[in-house]
Amino acid sequence: MDKLIISVYDKIDFRKEALHIQFDLSTNTWEFSYYALPFQEPEFVRNYSSEKGIEKFDQFIETIKW
Repeated sequence: MDKLIISVYDKIDFRKEALHIQFDLSTNTWEFSYYALPFQEPEFVRNYSSEKGIEKFDQFIETIKW
């Protein structure tokens, strides 16, 4: 499984203001994990059906104002 990591920083810090997105082919679901601060657990982890992935990504970007 691969992971996409998106951040507001030019040099991405995987654990600071970074959204980690994975797709699980066996369950056909997306997992979104958002790390707000370094050295802490994700601020949130959400799982969505394959149909909701793009919609939820757009909502996240709009909510966090990236």
